[in-house]
Amino acid sequence: MKWFHAKNIGYAAMVGLLSIALAACGSNKEADPGATATPAPTSESSSTDETGANESNSSPREAFDVTDQVGNTVTIPGTVQKVYAPGLEDYLVTLGVTPVAQWSTGEKPQQYLQDTLSGVKEISFANGVPSPESVVDLEPELIIFPTAFYAQNGVHENYSQIAPTYVFKNALGNVVEATETIAKLLGLEDKATEAIAAYNTKLEETKAKLTSLSAGKKAIYINANARAIFLVGNFHYGGYVLSELGFAQSALVEGEMSADISLEMLSDIDADYIFINNNDGLGDAFLADIKASPLWTALPAVQAGQVFDVKGDHWRSSGLIAYQKTMDDIVAFLQP
Repeated sequence: MKWFHAKNIGYAAMVGLLSIALAACGSNKEADPGATATPAPTSESSSTDETGANESNSSPREAFDVTDQVGNTVTIPGTVQKVYAPGLEDYLVTLGVTPVAQWSTGEKPQQYLQDTLSGVKEISFANGVPSPESVVDLEPELIIFPTAFYAQNGVHENYSQIAPTYVFKNALGNVVEATETIAKLLGLEDKATEAIAAYNTKLEETKAKLTSLSAGKKAIYINANARAIFLVGNFHYGGYVLSELGFAQSALVEGEMSADISLEMLSDIDADYIFINNNDGLGDAFLADIKASPLWTALPAVQAGQVFDVKGDHWRSSGLIAYQKTMDDIVAFLQP
């Protein structure tokens, strides 16, 4: 997406305007590790009793003001029942919230969430950020956008006329902090605490299972789409999970969101394990060229049989649900 890459519209493989899980980032920018700070209350009313989206409470909390991560003052309704948060559906489902609509490539929404979100209205980002008119009839009470891109080009101003609109700098990096932030906006802190505790338990259990395989080893996640192939850094998506599980990074993406890959740089891939996601076949042509190269076949990971073709859009998504599914896949590959 645009907010990840100065060279192209970047991390969404299908549309490039929503940096979520269906994407392969082409950024060479350094990431902002502090981008998911929790909202700063600017009103004493933020300390009142809270109730959450899709829940009822006989004594609902009062409305309160927060400053979002791009500097806007946002008045959060006391009771939020209807939320529109494109690209953040994983976070909402984690908190037990069903959004009024879900992000879509124009062909399909995030498949790994459809056991919960099947039937929820889809809004296409195939041609960029949809017009506010596509959302107004849904009557959202709160809109949450995942990155600072939505503070640009009048997008925030237009959407905030529909409902209070909170914008993250980048909610797709530290998913625990982003989950906590969204929970505070919705009055669902208890659910966030429970979900995060479960996630941390699974993370530690998975790390323990893989200790002998990850110690002193490097792993790289490669995402391919119809335009290009990228090495994904450890700031989000499958790259983040690999790092959390104790694998070291390739020098090619150290400190970077991602790096473009070309045939000439194949010999520089310094990883013991390689995980490849071809975006449901969109990257087949590029991957065929790469895998036919003698530089590829000479890689130690290739020769050792440590290259894994991963399936599912959770690998190119962010959120506690996506990351736990990715953990399961990694264990299945490395400990069959």
